[in-house]
Amino acid sequence: MPEPEFTPAPLEHKPLRAIFIGPQGVRAGWRLLIFLALLVVFSAAALLLQRRIGNFGSDFSPTNVIRGEVLSFGIVLIATAIMGGLERRRLADYGLPLRWALGKQFWTGALWGFVMLSVIIAMMAGTHAYLPGGLALSPLEVLKFAPLWALGFLMVGLFEEFAFRGYMQFTLTTGLGFWPAAAITCVIFAGLHLGNPGENWIGAVEIVLIALFLCLALRRTGNLWFAIGWHMSFDWGESFFYSTPNSGMHATGHMLNATLMGSKWLSGGSVGPEASVFDLIVTIVGILLLAKIYPEAKYPVLAPSDAPGPSDGLPAAPATDTVAPGDPN
Repeated sequence: MPEPEFTPAPLEHKPLRAIFIGPQGVRAGWRLLIFLALLVVFSAAALLLQRRIGNFGSDFSPTNVIRGEVLSFGIVLIATAIMGGLERRRLADYGLPLRWALGKQFWTGALWGFVMLSVIIAMMAGTHAYLPGGLALSPLEVLKFAPLWALGFLMVGLFEEFAFRGYMQFTLTTGLGFWPAAAITCVIFAGLHLGNPGENWIGAVEIVLIALFLCLALRRTGNLWFAIGWHMSFDWGESFFYSTPNSGMHATGHMLNATLMGSKWLSGGSVGPEASVFDLIVTIVGILLLAKIYPEAKYPVLAPSDAPGPSDGLPAAPATDTVAPGDPN
């Protein structure tokens, strides 16, 4: 008796599934959209709560900065933790290993930030674009405002670095590669600074360059702590110590009666040192020095997740050919 002829079933094509699912699970773009949706929901809830308990105020004071940035960082942290739970990843995978908090990399970054700003200010003073003036505070007020502003700008650094170079940078990297992802996050980062009073397009262009410097720091150190320390000390030096505008804003409780004079190309005008040509020069030199001192890429090289192919469930931890982002130098 002849055996029945077996005809293999045709392979099932799932073009719709391929739009949403790649080899490592949900594609990077959709994961990022979920993350952004969480940010919108939590931000709306925080805004409603803030209206019930009273507004923080609009002046650029350390109290308002601390309140606002703690809230903003908390929103990003919660949204990232939710995505990390879904993706079975830790905060360290997104560049924020808690065991290295305020450690060597943080203080190294803080030193870099203050030195780079000091070089910019020295060049401005040498061309008569910056005049420090006398003390604007009493000695006791200096002792009061110095740590308050340090705490405020620590929270600014935590929020801005983790918001743009944490989950967003990591997830875009899984789909596009590190530097294309960095280009996107840098442009978004600078664009949002245009909303600051007194900011202009020249300052925003230089903020793109600063953001590239911070992305390189992330790439070469493996985590965000260097960038957070740099961000804190650069902003602290601008707003409090050297008492210049910071993205167009003057701080309440700055230390000096400083004055910016002469050409806007040298002084930065209403924007402050971030829009000075000296900031451009120092940041480029900083990028070259950072690349020289930290020659090895330590941010994980992720396997592409957007190539078409079968997959089940949520993405697994990605393959990497470098050390994990939480490892120290």
